[in-house]
Amino acid sequence: MSRRLRTRVAICAGALAALSIVVGIALVAGAYPFQVWGSNDPGIVVRLGAPVLRLAVDAAATVCAGSLGYTVLFTGPEPPQHSEPPVSPGAPPGPAQPPGTVSPQGYAALRTAGRWAAVWCVAALLVLPFDAAATSGLPLHRVLTRGGLRTLLDALEAPKAWLLTAGVAAVVAVGCRSALRWRTAWVLLGLALFAVLPPLAVGHSASQTGHDLATSAIMVHVPVAVLWLGVLVALGRAGRRVPPSAAVWRRYRRLALACWLVLAGSGAVDAAVLAPNVGALSTGYGLLLGAKVAILAALGGLGVLFRRRATPQRGLARPGWPMRLFAVEVLLLAAAFGASVGLTHLPPPALLGRRVDGQQLLLGYHLPGPPSLARFALNWRVEVLFATLSAVLAASYAAGVWRVRGSGRRWPWSRTASWLAGCLLLLVVTSSGLGRYAPAMFSAQTAAHMLIGMLAPLLFALGGPLSLAEQALPAAAPGEPPGPREWLAQAQGSALARVLTQPLVCLPLFAGAPFLLYFTPAFDVTVRYHWAHLAMDAGFLAIGYLFAWPVVGVDPLPRPMPDLLRLAMLVAAMPFDIVFGAVIIGTRRIIGNGDAGANMYSALALPWAHNLAVDQRLGGVIALAIGEVSYLFALVVLVTRWSRASGGADDRGSGGGYEELVAALSGHEALSRPSPEKVTRST
Repeated sequence: MSRRLRTRVAICAGALAALSIVVGIALVAGAYPFQVWGSNDPGIVVRLGAPVLRLAVDAAATVCAGSLGYTVLFTGPEPPQHSEPPVSPGAPPGPAQPPGTVSPQGYAALRTAGRWAAVWCVAALLVLPFDAAATSGLPLHRVLTRGGLRTLLDALEAPKAWLLTAGVAAVVAVGCRSALRWRTAWVLLGLALFAVLPPLAVGHSASQTGHDLATSAIMVHVPVAVLWLGVLVALGRAGRRVPPSAAVWRRYRRLALACWLVLAGSGAVDAAVLAPNVGALSTGYGLLLGAKVAILAALGGLGVLFRRRATPQRGLARPGWPMRLFAVEVLLLAAAFGASVGLTHLPPPALLGRRVDGQQLLLGYHLPGPPSLARFALNWRVEVLFATLSAVLAASYAAGVWRVRGSGRRWPWSRTASWLAGCLLLLVVTSSGLGRYAPAMFSAQTAAHMLIGMLAPLLFALGGPLSLAEQALPAAAPGEPPGPREWLAQAQGSALARVLTQPLVCLPLFAGAPFLLYFTPAFDVTVRYHWAHLAMDAGFLAIGYLFAWPVVGVDPLPRPMPDLLRLAMLVAAMPFDIVFGAVIIGTRRIIGNGDAGANMYSALALPWAHNLAVDQRLGGVIALAIGEVSYLFALVVLVTRWSRASGGADDRGSGGGYEELVAALSGHEALSRPSPEKVTRST
């Protein structure tokens, strides 16, 4: 059997397996899921059509995101080439192609992603009325009547989520048709993975008790699964004519291992919330969940057993090993996808027959009592997403420092301490008692956001992660696709980075973001929904870093910035924090208790926080205090750096050629950098 035929057979067999699992579950379950939720049976058309169309959405999203992932992870930008050869000897060459365009393999993958993004958009629009009918218990023909779909769209959250997914998928489809630059493919990949999230935010994991943990877990679990299977399919399609190289297989091995670890951890958290006891395993949901766990265990075992043998360097005597591995992994991952879609159709045991109070329904957990220093310090509830992010950032940085020092080079201990302090602060703010009380009390929420958006970014920027990555990460070998070192250099030298780090952009964004959030209905939404709370924390962290990098950061900027301008940015931002705290203290409107958040604070009715106005004024004072302390810290850093620079020391070294690499990738002249003697000095 030829390689092309084996690939098609494996992909078709995986699709058929997933479809069979979904259809089988829908037929066996019958009207039971609708009876459990207390709604009417919408009929066989909806019972079968809703899960099958959802599988179609997942399949299209997988191929689209996987093709984009293949473009950015396994191909690279083409070097500048002349599109037209000289007409005669001595004649000038034709116009050069712009640098950074995708390679031929990347171009083919982009076109595949564009086609499947269009399919994804159409499938999401088709699943919308089916999902609305399944949620409301109405037959499909009644949903499709005049005004029926509009009424359900206004009343239900799931149709809005499918509309958002369809809209983003349409943007990805258009972008894939018009994009020719490799950097643009990164943006499209981010949009594609984002488009997977809206339906997850209103699914089973976002319901009732424990939804804070389950939401964080599922929003990591599904995009990673989509990327893994999609990249595997893209590799199989690309290898129909030319077998993947040893470098490609090595990179895929690392990607598959990382994806498996993430899927195992996030899946365990989600399963512990939705099937919390042994008795739940005897239900249909529990049995299907057990089958999915077995599939993931088999994937891990196969990865350990076969992936090394499938490497072309070792598989010359067994040329069929890579394709056998491809076929087995596609089948197992497709079966896991089918099981996942089936799980969305069945009611989780955790939501059956359990009485929950207001705190469990709104927060996902109970609060032990009025806040205190002891409860802030000891009453932890680990936030899955940010706790994992903190651990990964700390471990990656420590590994980089170990590699740099192991090679005989020095790395300032102050940068290491700053970075690890930022990771610890992010962990404590999101997972300690402060993070536990933040969704329920305005004062705790404000304290958490100011620490995440102001102090933590300053610590991260002082850690110099880009400079460390340049020294610790190896450069891609000739003929291999770009690696993490080149990815970071591309991002640092991109036009987007140059725009976002400009004072006229990052300063208004940093100063205006709190006003746009707290004094609009957006804050009410972030208080009510955990996914919005996560997005808000991530947004504050990113915006804070974009401001801290040019002000106190030790990494080279895409464009040099004089020290006086850094100080001017810091001084210009200070009054906004004072105004922000003063407006919160003086306003009479209860922020976060509006209609968009279903009057969250009033609905919680915490006995120790019955006076919402007093708690809000306390939040304003806390915001003012944390903001001014953060600004003072940044000012001390700048003054100390100037005093040391005047004495011959400089803490802004980047280490050996990284600025030239960034400048070359961004199309600009090399940035000025201090001497190697200054680079190696400790701060």
